[in-house]
Amino acid sequence: MTELVKRYRQNAERCLRLIQNFNDSEAKRSLLAMANAWLMLAAQREKNIKATPAHEPIRPTDEPPPPPHEPPTIEELPTPPPIEEPPPAIEPPQRLNTAKSDDPVQS
Repeated sequence: MTELVKRYRQNAERCLRLIQNFNDSEAKRSLLAMANAWLMLAAQREKNIKATPAHEPIRPTDEPPPPPHEPPTIEELPTPPPIEEPPPAIEPPQRLNTAKSDDPVQS
C-alpha cells in the first residue's frame, strides 16, 4: 500500500470519527459521503497501481508533471539547404494604347 492510499484511508476514518460529534443528520450524511469518496479514491489508486507496468514510475496526483523537453539549440537544428539563384524577374505586360487620336487627354 502506498503512502497516498494510506492517507486517503486515514481521511475516511477521520470523517467517520467526526460523524459521532454531530447531531444534525444532514451533516452526518455529508461526512459519510466524504468518507465514501476517500475510500473510492483509495480503491482507484490501488487499481491504478496494479494496472501500471513495473517499468513505468508512479507519480502521485499532487506532484507536478515533469518539465517539457527543452527546445533544440541553434547548433542542434538541421542546416537548411543553400539558397538558389532567384528566377529572372518577369516584365509586367505593357498597356495597350487604346486612346483615339482625337482624344483631348492625349494632346
